[in-house]
Amino acid sequence: MSTRMHHSPLFDLDQAAQREEVCPVCGSKLWTEVEIFGVIRKLPCACECQKQEYEKQQQLQEAREKTLRLERLRSFSLMDKKFESCTFENFKIDSENEQFYRLAKNYCEQFEEMKKQNVGLLFYGPPGTGKTFLAFCIANYLIERFYPVIAVSMIGFLAKLKQLYSLSSGEMEIEVLNNFKNADLIVLDDLGAESSTGWAVEKLYMLVDMRYRDEKPLIVTTNYGLEELKEKLGIRIFDRLIEMCCPVEIGGTSRRLKSAYQKAQVVNKLLGE
Repeated sequence: MSTRMHHSPLFDLDQAAQREEVCPVCGSKLWTEVEIFGVIRKLPCACECQKQEYEKQQQLQEAREKTLRLERLRSFSLMDKKFESCTFENFKIDSENEQFYRLAKNYCEQFEEMKKQNVGLLFYGPPGTGKTFLAFCIANYLIERFYPVIAVSMIGFLAKLKQLYSLSSGEMEIEVLNNFKNADLIVLDDLGAESSTGWAVEKLYMLVDMRYRDEKPLIVTTNYGLEELKEKLGIRIFDRLIEMCCPVEIGGTSRRLKSAYQKAQVVNKLLGE
């Protein structure tokens, strides 16, 4: 009578695995020896291609998380899609704006110090001279580096507060104001374009005073001159702004007029003139 030796499935798998000493793809070891309570044991380990695949998946996950963080940061800003195109890479430098480009870029590169010293900027001057684009370049540069920045037009800010107040009797308005309170930087565009109602002035003062008391920077753009802005806002808000924000007059030829002129030339060419 013949005797047949039976092996357990576990034993067969273990023996089969041990025969695969190296990965057939990358050639690195699939096993390592470790001492456990004085006994040398052979344990499976990741080969090089498995490690690379794991690192690749980790990088993809980190990239997805960064994208989500950027989307959340941008969602706080109440600006349209045009806002995202305002970057230093898209900045067209000329003799009139080179110093302002340098100012804005240096502000970004030294933002930790600017934040520490609560240094803000007030860009003022005629319409179309690039104030908004410059301010939003700063906002996008810092958002890309995961600083919590909110960029908003004054009219958009007030409209959002009104909408939220009507929906929730003020609860959601408080939540929005808390976001503005906690942001590292607020960019407030087109100050003075809003109506000068008592409610609007109260909300503007609340925002400016909140940043002032928390010693957090604010960047503001306006089409008004300084004296006009003082008259428009009132001395209480104006004084706070000037104390927080260094005034920078943005002059030069209106870029909107330049653009209109260039488009007119294109049309004239199409007309054969």
